[in-house]
Amino acid sequence: MADIDKTQPNDFERAGVNPFNAPVPGESLTQSPEQKYPWEQPAKHTEIQPVMEELFINISQRENFVELLNLLKNNTPIDELAQVILYKGMTEGIFNPDLMLLLIEPTMYLLIAIAEEYDIEPTIYEGFEDELIDERDIKDEISRKNVVKDKVKQINKDSVPSSILARVKDLPSEEELGIGE
Repeated sequence: MADIDKTQPNDFERAGVNPFNAPVPGESLTQSPEQKYPWEQPAKHTEIQPVMEELFINISQRENFVELLNLLKNNTPIDELAQVILYKGMTEGIFNPDLMLLLIEPTMYLLIAIAEEYDIEPTIYEGFEDELIDERDIKDEISRKNVVKDKVKQINKDSVPSSILARVKDLPSEEELGIGE
């Protein structure tokens, strides 16, 4: 067993972190009932349409939109982006966990539509490209990719409200955002 030199600072001390400076398990249950977390209160929205509209407005704000385009260009998987966006909305009390699950598909297709509008090949999930590359027959891969694209186009129209999809085309160009290549 390795000897520990107690005269040297440990990892916590080097990072300036006290590992014991954390809430006691169950401490949140002892809070006053008036001090509720946002997710412990009734949700702001209970239907998909208003949430998708608010989500689109938040995503299309200049700062958020530039960051989203950079993430898409860096091949950040769409499913991870949707997960982060939806989890944040749920913890802020915008919608409840049940509605969050219903929002996964339209949110992913909204992100895919934005990526396609800016000619970015979206990564649907981590390992998505590897699965296609592992195929031995290139003709099968190409035809399967076309089938997936056709399905995505069909689902895009049904999953995301058409009013929001139409607004995707009105988003500013990369040059207008100042991030053109």
